[in-house]
Amino acid sequence: MDCKKCAVLPTISQAEGEAFFNCSVEPLQAKLLALLEEEGYTARLEDDVIRVTIDSFQQLVACLGRRSNLAEVESEGISLLFLEQGQKLDFSAFSRTKSLKKWLFLLNNREFLDIFESNSLTTWFQPIVSLPTHEIVAYECLSRGVKADGALMPPHLLFKLAEENDLLFYLDRLCRENALKTAAAKKVSADIFINFVPTAIYVPETCLQSTMKWARQLEYDPKRVVFEVVETHQVSDLTHLRTILDYYRSKMFRTALDDIGSGHANLTTLAALGADLIKVDMGIIRGIDNDPVKQSIFGALTGIAKANKIKVLAEGVETSEELAYVTQQGADLAQGYLFAKPSPEPVRRVELCSW
Repeated sequence: MDCKKCAVLPTISQAEGEAFFNCSVEPLQAKLLALLEEEGYTARLEDDVIRVTIDSFQQLVACLGRRSNLAEVESEGISLLFLEQGQKLDFSAFSRTKSLKKWLFLLNNREFLDIFESNSLTTWFQPIVSLPTHEIVAYECLSRGVKADGALMPPHLLFKLAEENDLLFYLDRLCRENALKTAAAKKVSADIFINFVPTAIYVPETCLQSTMKWARQLEYDPKRVVFEVVETHQVSDLTHLRTILDYYRSKMFRTALDDIGSGHANLTTLAALGADLIKVDMGIIRGIDNDPVKQSIFGALTGIAKANKIKVLAEGVETSEELAYVTQQGADLAQGYLFAKPSPEPVRRVELCSW
């Protein structure tokens, strides 16, 4: 059975149909009724739900957004569902219900929503090298949004906006799919690391269907693909994350945890999840050659990893001194500006750089 959240992308339709408003606070309900009538809409109250027949849903949302007498907190308290003419009001329709505040966000951030509607993402690649040889053995796939004018929307902004507006699932799915497609188009023969946000995946068998489909269709050897948990240090539901990692492993993919060392729960996380690889946070790597505290943390993480046959990747390496230290202390892999910055074309060989 398909997950409705997986299948339905929120859009601001310009079609005609019916809008359904639900307000739990009676004064707000009265205010909204008066506002709609002032704007020329014929609104009717049925069982505490306000129904309005409209010519354009987008026009209705824009109209409500212009009203200065509707406070932001009030727009959060109004739930709004739109059905195009001919659509039925059934249980599945409620998956499209959002607060008026979120509908206004979608309207006012068209370039953000356009990225989803047109699948306008690009994947950049940063090499991961083997130690001590510095041979490229993998690339991390990093997503950027492409706006209509060709300018890039950076990933931190993409994910921030997505998380704030219940679009994290869509963005995470598009990034995974686009990484597979782009790596295939660029004829990347090394392994690829693909990020995913565990809170955006509800039931792995359902939510990861499209990712698995593209991996099969592009004939990827699963052992060449590493699915990397982003923001490992913020994961609170380890049982859910373990379920996702177990699902990937059951399909013969490898898994990695990032940002290890950046939070107090990381040793527990590492022990509980048993990933194939850990990426030691760049905050630990920065200046590690001269910092005894960072050295002790790195040593503890490396010791635990080696005892459990987990590979260690030093992330964010920028100096030859940092590289020399992590190499000497047993890191298996390294990544960072010392080798190459992320780029739209995969770097095929690296030379140590000074940025």
